[in-house]
Amino acid sequence: MTVQHPHLSHPKYRPDIDGLRAIAVLAVVAFHAFPVRIQGGFIGVDIFFVISGYLISTIIFENLDRGTFSFAEFYARRIKRIFPALIVVLVACFVLGWQTLLADEFKQLGKHMAAGAGFVSNFVLWNEAGYFDNTSETKPLLHLWSLGIEEQFYVVWPLLLWLAWKRKFNLLTITILVASVSFYLNIEGVKPDATATFYSPQTRFWELLSGSLLAWYAVYQKGRYTNIVTRIDGVLGRVIYRDAKAADGQALANVVSFAGALLLGYGFWQINKESDFPGVWAVIPVAGAVLMILAGANAWINRAILSHKIAVWFGLISFPLYLWHWPLLSFLRMVEVDAPSRDMRIAAVVVAVVLAWLTYWLVERPMRFGGNGKVKLVVLIVLMAVVAAVGYSTYARGGLYFRPIQKRVNNLFPAAARAYELSLGDSFRNFYGSPDINKPVVLVMGDSYVTNWGVGLSHTIDLTRYNLVNVSYLGCAVSLDGGRIVAKSTAEKHDKNCSAFETLLNDPAVVNNATALMLVSHRPFEYGANTFRFDLIKLLTNKNPKMEVFIFGNYFQLNPKDFPSCEKLMVKAKKGAEVCLQYATYPVAGKSIESEPLYPKDIKFSYVDFGRIICPAQNLTCPTSADGVPFITDWNHLTSAFLIRHLPSVFQQDHALQKFVGDRPRFSNSWPAGSPGASTLH
Repeated sequence: MTVQHPHLSHPKYRPDIDGLRAIAVLAVVAFHAFPVRIQGGFIGVDIFFVISGYLISTIIFENLDRGTFSFAEFYARRIKRIFPALIVVLVACFVLGWQTLLADEFKQLGKHMAAGAGFVSNFVLWNEAGYFDNTSETKPLLHLWSLGIEEQFYVVWPLLLWLAWKRKFNLLTITILVASVSFYLNIEGVKPDATATFYSPQTRFWELLSGSLLAWYAVYQKGRYTNIVTRIDGVLGRVIYRDAKAADGQALANVVSFAGALLLGYGFWQINKESDFPGVWAVIPVAGAVLMILAGANAWINRAILSHKIAVWFGLISFPLYLWHWPLLSFLRMVEVDAPSRDMRIAAVVVAVVLAWLTYWLVERPMRFGGNGKVKLVVLIVLMAVVAAVGYSTYARGGLYFRPIQKRVNNLFPAAARAYELSLGDSFRNFYGSPDINKPVVLVMGDSYVTNWGVGLSHTIDLTRYNLVNVSYLGCAVSLDGGRIVAKSTAEKHDKNCSAFETLLNDPAVVNNATALMLVSHRPFEYGANTFRFDLIKLLTNKNPKMEVFIFGNYFQLNPKDFPSCEKLMVKAKKGAEVCLQYATYPVAGKSIESEPLYPKDIKFSYVDFGRIICPAQNLTCPTSADGVPFITDWNHLTSAFLIRHLPSVFQQDHALQKFVGDRPRFSNSWPAGSPGASTLH
């Protein structure tokens, strides 16, 4: 695919474009460090897209026109431009994560490292959560999504243009067509699926192609409109200035540049995370950036502000600054118990600027320029492959539990109890009791809570008199088909669970023998999610009117935005599980526990206020552990050890539940092989 001459020509250097890069990167940094101050700072990425599309397309158009385009040199330059700083930042994140992150966090970092090294971060993040979701703050490599978009553009666009050029197609028509399709997909997709539209290359390419259209004009058409531009400039000069000479032939350029600056300023202060972005809103930063570049280097704003040496300096380090700033802010958020103070965030930004400057001068420039180009290229490719492999290995091995910080966490819990809690995901059991199918059934239904609650209830309910059946709709799309319950799995890992859920709840031997149905779930009266559960209860009680319904309330929970796990909070605070209660936001005994929960009006049930029973409002000391095992290890799931310890007292204090309680011992510090917790899914 190499034609004629191996050396690519490049557009004339414009310092104002580096200044525009500075505006873009500083806006993004300011948004991440002070999101309340500049709510639309994230549109700096859209400015980068336009700049990249313009510069890359200018190179391609000019060299295709001259017959000097070389894929080999094009991608070699991209590798030497992008790989050095990215490798340094990825390695630094791995080292820092090794020292500070728990296994689940380090596992996620490994996945994001591999995705970043492979330039597919946007696809990985697309399948996790939205860019503005609460959990985004705990993803140090979140910002690499935009790099993925750009690199995917660099793969597709040169090849498409080369093929079009070889077949003598009109390059302008191709550019407009692809940009129009991308823009249409963006507009149509932003409301039904904002996350996909944000991360998808198909819905983002139009932004880079806007720069490509500008490049086409600059390469092929600019000279054709000189007379028209001169006339318009003259008219504007006479309108704006008293003396036409004062316009200096730049009146039109100044107006265009000023309009672009106004659009960017409007976007920074008016667009926010609540906007349907990108969508139509993205037109504002894209149009603003296009106008700023179109105005040319001699427009007053471009000449006096964007070409100022300070702006140019920030523009030169914009890429490493973009790479460094977010990991520093994210790690700071993850290692601090409370939200980082303003001074700490300012310090993180200053450190990011220093690291960016060092990276630019000590890593980026030496690798981009100078001799031994082929050797550098091979080294960079090998190093990036190693980084990707290390990241994937970290992910595949569960976040490397042998690291020192994870050992400190493991020491917080009794070893047997810790192993038991970790194995519950694979040891979920649908049935506890005896083969006697004539015994009354206690049916436990809910979401992921059923796992540990099922174990706790198996140590509470008298299994000599009752059979305990656990069913979870975790990962299931549940619907009612007449009198039948349908549970379709949403992912392969949930297939067995959903199959068991559907089979057991449609089995007359289970439903007709059920003397009680116990709902255990996250915020059971929150109607925003899982509303089908009340339809299920209605159907089941219609089939068996003698079935009593008990709905259990929740205990203390952390806010996942602030504290994704109790374990992590304990490590950061260097305290026991009481610190998790201290920072719990829902519910708080005596303050936020609803005395009257939101009852479904057409269902008869008993509400069991778990939190109030074991932690009365007048009691300022609420239990936070059971023999060293915290009440939660993540942000909201009660541990089985805690439930085994406290559920018996809940049943004994609730008159309607007393009949289910047996007389055997309720708790031990370990669970021997053969106990209910050691069983596998039936």
